[in-house]
Amino acid sequence: MKFPKRFRISYLAFIVPFVLAFLSWLYFPAVANWLINTVFGYVAVEQAVSAVWTGTIRFFYSWYTFVAIGVAGVWVIAAVLARRKHVSGEHVFYPMVSFVVPAFNQEKNVAGCVASLFSCAAKYEGLCEVIVVDDGSSDFTYEVAWSAVQLGRAGNPRVRGKVVRHSANLGKIEALRTGMNKTLGGLIAIVDADSEWAPDTLVGLVHYKLSNGKRAVTGYAHPNGQGSKSNLYVTLQRLEYSQGLGVGRCAQSLGDNVLVVSGAIGVYDADLLREVLAERNIRSVTEDFEITLEMHKKGAKVGYVSTVQSRTVVPSCLSALWNQRLRWFTGWLHNTLGIHRDLMGKRSWLTALLWYCYVFEYAGAFVDLVAVVAFPFLFWFAPDRLLFAFNLLLFIPYGLLIGMVNQAIALRLAYGSYHYNALLFYTPLYPLLRLVNVLARSKSVVSYLMGNNGKWHVS
Repeated sequence: MKFPKRFRISYLAFIVPFVLAFLSWLYFPAVANWLINTVFGYVAVEQAVSAVWTGTIRFFYSWYTFVAIGVAGVWVIAAVLARRKHVSGEHVFYPMVSFVVPAFNQEKNVAGCVASLFSCAAKYEGLCEVIVVDDGSSDFTYEVAWSAVQLGRAGNPRVRGKVVRHSANLGKIEALRTGMNKTLGGLIAIVDADSEWAPDTLVGLVHYKLSNGKRAVTGYAHPNGQGSKSNLYVTLQRLEYSQGLGVGRCAQSLGDNVLVVSGAIGVYDADLLREVLAERNIRSVTEDFEITLEMHKKGAKVGYVSTVQSRTVVPSCLSALWNQRLRWFTGWLHNTLGIHRDLMGKRSWLTALLWYCYVFEYAGAFVDLVAVVAFPFLFWFAPDRLLFAFNLLLFIPYGLLIGMVNQAIALRLAYGSYHYNALLFYTPLYPLLRLVNVLARSKSVVSYLMGNNGKWHVS
């Protein structure tokens, strides 16, 4: 893919984070020793040091320094360049958009979802329709959805709306197929029933898609839900999403290689989505990831819009969070090592992104586990335990400072504010969520190797 010359020159900026990482790696030990000598008044005595102990310390120090500064900085620069690369403009014709909302036992959320879509349709210059598919719910999802559609049509008669029903729970993919077969629009927007789009989201997605020549496009998913304002799990997920979407997914759009069009917010060319669902037996528990990879195989350009938002319900307790992460990580393995394993051997930026995830997320999780287990031994076998403790006392706040800077940038890119609802101050607690992800990734690897491809509902 070719970019204007000014963007190619801008790519030199990718060198800067690694230069900063190298300088930090080179000079932090000297600065730490100086502080220990002058502030704490401690002078270390030279002692014989085990090569194994020294090598382990250097590995962890180098890994975390270059990941936190070098790799994280590259993602930030890519995200900034991707935002600058966006083209905007008005269009003479706006194609009809068909919202498809698969719903299973969502009586608490589906009314808000439908109402938000009618609000989006009211701001859109083209025609719209809202189709809710009740996938055999055992609660009052159908009745609530039907009432919400009727209320929406009363306020906006130009928007078509209907609710269809499966007599049994057939799964999300079958619900999508049912809804897709009822659509009339040239664009299909898939929206999870527990998500609510902001009023300008549809306009922003379609503007971006038409102006930048994408076949599919997604936006920012904001973690939400009842009681989320004071819920620590939801708060930590907001930090995580701002990094993963506000920075990561935005950066992926620089080369049109967004890995996942989220089920919470996505707009597709109707013919492309129909082709994928007709040709392929979508069978993973991360169907949005599987569908997106299928589109990449067809050469589709997939983009991300950082300025639009969908508020989506996320787990608010540890057990729900754990089950969600097991499904996500097992589905990732199933897609990359099973269904789409042919992608892992290709020479492309998409393949590079997939391998990046394995090296820095799955292998990185293993490094974190080893670090946690090894720490007591490193302290016990340290030639000078007090010196080791002083160095650790200095490295922890330094690492926290780097994390705060990275998090502030992520919040700025995701929400337009460095301190969205004081989220930045929760950064010191973020390692708790990181630990959950590390353990869930480890378990998902074991489960997948034992033949478990994941499941949607916990029995």
